[in-house]
Amino acid sequence: MNEAQGPRSGGPKPNGYAMVAAVAAMAVLAFLALEMMDWAHLAIARTGGELARARAVAAADAGVALAIHRVIDGDAASTAIADGRPWTPDFDGAQLQVRLVYERGKIPINFIDEPTVTRLFEQQGLDGSALARARDSLLDWLDDDDEARPDGAEAADYAAEGIAPRNGPLRSVEELARVRGIGPDLAARLAPIITVSPGVRSFDAAHADARALAVMLPAGEAVSAIQRAREQAGARTALTFSETEQLDRGPFTVMVDAETDGAFAHREAEVELIPGKGRRWRIITWK
Repeated sequence: MNEAQGPRSGGPKPNGYAMVAAVAAMAVLAFLALEMMDWAHLAIARTGGELARARAVAAADAGVALAIHRVIDGDAASTAIADGRPWTPDFDGAQLQVRLVYERGKIPINFIDEPTVTRLFEQQGLDGSALARARDSLLDWLDDDDEARPDGAEAADYAAEGIAPRNGPLRSVEELARVRGIGPDLAARLAPIITVSPGVRSFDAAHADARALAVMLPAGEAVSAIQRAREQAGARTALTFSETEQLDRGPFTVMVDAETDGAFAHREAEVELIPGKGRRWRIITWK
């Protein structure tokens, strides 16, 4: 009688394809796990960035409030904020730079005549046809008729760009970039020295930038502009907090740069003091 054969050594062999599939599945799961970890780290980083940005915005808003109340209080010790140099108050560990600009010391671009517009663009280096195009187009944008000046532009000239000229005063400095012959670069260079504030129709040389003085003053007073330029080179202007009665005559703009936890925020607010008891104020524009 033959002896019964025992079981084969090692048992049945696993299928090779199944082994490959199992290894592949493990690789996929490992990859997905790594992807989930990366996504989680990214989500945490984004959340942290959003929190830092929110803190920076809050700090910028606080800088505006601090500046307004310093002006109202007439704090002569804080003249740096009003003489052209950044004021650097502390707010909850954020780095702030605060500047104050008196709007009547800027060029009221909605209310200047053709010779003044010409000087403004000449100062920016325009001449010849480029100057004529920018000047006439700006004046056409501001006037209330549809008749184009020789080098100007009215509605038909903007139609292809989908732009409708206002035929009235500019409502923002940014709007200036839409005027034919001006554009974003020139508008950005003009922004620090012009104002579209509805409460400003006249120019106050006592608190003006040298560039604004050179445009607004008659040629015979050019020496004053030079003196102002020298004064500006030392980062000094006439306005101080001890002269806050000057601010009652018109609005001022507070500009704040805030940085915290690697995030940055910028805030600008045009403010007007309201005469009377209590030193009240109101926000004209906020951006």
